[in-house]
Amino acid sequence: MSSPPDSSSPEGQSPFPTTSWTLIQKVQRGSARDAARALEEICSQYWYPIYAYARRFGFSAHDAEDVTQAFFHNLISHEALHAAQQEHGRMRTFMLAILRNVAHKQNRHENAEKRGGQVITVSFDEDVAEDRYQREPADRKDPELIFDRAWAYELLAAAAEKLRAEFIQGNNLDEYEQMREFLPLGDNATPYAEAAARLGINESSLRVQIHRMRKRYARLIEAEIAQTVSDPAEQMAELAHLMKVIGRSG
Repeated sequence: MSSPPDSSSPEGQSPFPTTSWTLIQKVQRGSARDAARALEEICSQYWYPIYAYARRFGFSAHDAEDVTQAFFHNLISHEALHAAQQEHGRMRTFMLAILRNVAHKQNRHENAEKRGGQVITVSFDEDVAEDRYQREPADRKDPELIFDRAWAYELLAAAAEKLRAEFIQGNNLDEYEQMREFLPLGDNATPYAEAAARLGINESSLRVQIHRMRKRYARLIEAEIAQTVSDPAEQMAELAHLMKVIGRSG
């Protein structure tokens, strides 16, 4: 059984050529084709945190969809471009600033845009969004807490998907599927002895493989965060915030 590629070597290092800030610039100033692709990628990362924020803010499911659409419309506006030029910190706080503005305008009925009448429309499954929102903790009333929680889980999922891709590249998908429950937030329900038997290795070897997998996953999480923080000095602070959000601080 082999482990995922060693990221310390150039051959095994996962590339991260496009940062989230670069995507923002492409949405706002790129060609129509590049802007559409960048917007689709940003939407895939942020549509649910935005929807969850709107729902916890007090909007109905129907109106939360409108808020989500209005957010992405505002993302390409002149005001958002100016904010992005002034922002030297975290993507999360930049997104939240736009979202607060959109939500308050929508709540005061100052936003005259109607469903389908905006310049752009992003695509997401409203039923999936609402079903997922219904599983959010009911005791967390602050919409920003819900946004941060959704943001954190989306980031962890992105890192896990890259980890899975590395196992596929190494022709080890079955090993990943057998061991992924031992990643943070996994079920971690199968006894090590049983998991080792399924993989045909001894328990000691399994523990080594899990340790390596977790270490690589941690690096991928750090790389994901690095894409969303324009100031490298703030990366550790954003990582600490993520760990606090998911209840694993320290």
